[in-house]
Amino acid sequence: MKKKEAELLLKTALESEKEERQRIAKDLHDSVSSDLSAIRNYLVLIKKTETDEQKISLFSDLQDGVETAIENTRLVSYKLMPPLLDQYGFLVALDDYINRLNKKSGVRFELSTKDDSFKLDTLVGYELYRVVQEFTTNMMKYGGVTQCSFFVYVTQDIGCIELVDDGATFDFYNELSTSQGLGLKNISSRLKVIGANLLQREVVEGNHFLISLPVLEEKK
Repeated sequence: MKKKEAELLLKTALESEKEERQRIAKDLHDSVSSDLSAIRNYLVLIKKTETDEQKISLFSDLQDGVETAIENTRLVSYKLMPPLLDQYGFLVALDDYINRLNKKSGVRFELSTKDDSFKLDTLVGYELYRVVQEFTTNMMKYGGVTQCSFFVYVTQDIGCIELVDDGATFDFYNELSTSQGLGLKNISSRLKVIGANLLQREVVEGNHFLISLPVLEEKK
């Protein structure tokens, strides 16, 4: 009974986190970004009517600063709640995330999708997306990874995601039991909530993980 109560509390907490992320991301996009865009447009108008070169230079610097703030706000909003996740599902959001990592991280990420029937409900897709984020953050921060491949497929109505990287080898469950950080604990908790299993395969170099989900939406 205590185990079921703990699992229910964890699921409720993660659902609340998802809703709060959605709210903050919407506020950033609809309010903060809009206000910054209005300031940028106002600066553009001022520059057009200004003749003093020193003031024009100052307004240009201010405009650049506002542009940077707009981009940073959009990035934070995206990280909080990727819009593609709700609109198009997990696979599209994952593909977009990997493309973004390839542009900015300096690490080579690859995605191989063998089956478009890998469809998840919103909550499961959200938690799985956060798991992938935790894995990629950890491998880039601590693992010294230079390349990572994702393989997504469905076999016997079980959805599978394999992560294979060339970083420093580590034992996930051993690290989980001794780690003081939240990264591995978040991965374990989120997988538990959506009923997913994590298997670490033995490899000579790097790491190889298999995430499997027993329940998928009906294939369309």
